[in-house]
Amino acid sequence: MPEPKEKMWLLPESAAVNALVDDIGQDFTVEVEPQPAFTVTWFDTFDWRLYRRRQVLLRRNKDSWHLLLRPAGEEIVSLRGKGLAGCSFSSDFPAGRLRTVLAPILGVRRLLPLVTLDSSGVLIRFLNRDEKVVAFLFLQEQRVAGADVVFRTVKLQGIRGYDKEFKTVSRFIRRHGIVDPVPPFHALEEGVRLTGRRPLDYSSAFSITLKPEMSARQATLAIFRRLLEAMQQNTPGIIDDLDSEFLHDFRVALRRTRSGLALIRRVLPPEITETFKKEFAGLGKVTGAARDLDVYLLYEKDYKSRLPASLQGGVEAFFADIRARREIARKELVRSLRSPEYRAMISRWHDYLYGDDSGGASENSELPIKDLAGKIILRSYRRILKDGRAIDPSSSDEKMHRLRIQCKKLRYSLEFFASLFPPDDIRIVIGQLKKLQNNLGAFNDLSVQQEMLHQYLARLRPGSGRNQQLASAIGGLLTSLHHEQQRVREAFFPKFRRFSRSENTELYKKLFG
Repeated sequence: MPEPKEKMWLLPESAAVNALVDDIGQDFTVEVEPQPAFTVTWFDTFDWRLYRRRQVLLRRNKDSWHLLLRPAGEEIVSLRGKGLAGCSFSSDFPAGRLRTVLAPILGVRRLLPLVTLDSSGVLIRFLNRDEKVVAFLFLQEQRVAGADVVFRTVKLQGIRGYDKEFKTVSRFIRRHGIVDPVPPFHALEEGVRLTGRRPLDYSSAFSITLKPEMSARQATLAIFRRLLEAMQQNTPGIIDDLDSEFLHDFRVALRRTRSGLALIRRVLPPEITETFKKEFAGLGKVTGAARDLDVYLLYEKDYKSRLPASLQGGVEAFFADIRARREIARKELVRSLRSPEYRAMISRWHDYLYGDDSGGASENSELPIKDLAGKIILRSYRRILKDGRAIDPSSSDEKMHRLRIQCKKLRYSLEFFASLFPPDDIRIVIGQLKKLQNNLGAFNDLSVQQEMLHQYLARLRPGSGRNQQLASAIGGLLTSLHHEQQRVREAFFPKFRRFSRSENTELYKKLFG
């Protein structure tokens, strides 16, 4: 294997750098160039959307942004200029390549500072007898802002065609006790750990590894612990109003918990199940209003695109009202999340999940989890087949809505227990389900939007020019949304036929029967 063209090591405090340079200077001409000090702040979303794509984003000295590939450090795109320090969302960046690259990755998520490092260093060039540069050595010191922690590293960078010289300098470095290799973004990753986080420590996707020999109680408690952790991780972001996805992920974990309590039957003690069903149903109502308004705000661009320019002023007035209502709902939600009642409820749930006793045996508590999981999944699938086949072109929106809820329950069950079954088969059944869910979700979204617009229209008082403009805009939106919903309804039937075909049913029986 060819030796890599770049290596990096930790620089021990005991290392004599001057002696190292003098030693290498016996074989090469040495040029030493102190580097200007600078400050770097690294950014990513709470759920590591850039890091998952092997990318890292930094802001240097508040006036330039650089998106790099990981681990090579190659620059993808950069942006320099004044007034860039406050950019938090992709839409905050000026139109250009950086915003174009970031927008589909970040979505509605905010860029959060991970760690700030004050950096200084020295660049050393090594030249051969022909006075050609054959290698670079970077001695860098990075101090974590606000902490008494310093990372000292040595990075050797080779030049194409000078492999022998690269190996020679590498030997000198190791001879001086510099032997602990580190990855290229060592300071970033270790600095993040100082804040109590670690790369990829959060994902909105549910994932847990269960063992087939686990009892139903052991597995159920593990599932609920993971969901509680997700709720707790997202709570500070909701309170600080960082971005709308914190509340979204909180509510998804909440819905999964409520579905788990309903689906995984007779495993937990009945008094525990019933008590927390009620507690979490109440929490669902508390968080619902703010989330609904968050979702409506996401429709603003779409609504404007549906209307002629003459009616778009009415849309702007409508969303100004939504934003005002959202701020009121958010304050009420924050008060609830900070209340002693909420903290006591979460504490009781935590104490139960992590307690030694867990409330005694129940009918299904000692069953092997794989046996119970198969029954739960197959029961949900058969319910969907029954309810879906009862839907025809004249069925009510409510029937479609109920089927959507049943599909969510099946999806949650598949996610809870995915690790117990062959991963390729699980990917197939979840993939088929997602196609049906996408259709039902779009239908429900359009239904909810129309209902909200009808309610808003009913509250408008006639007379003022503003309200007439609003009414005209909303009337146009209702027409557009209704026609789209009809197209989505028509698309449901071929999607459901594909989902319920015999091959899919046989796969469910094979896996879970």
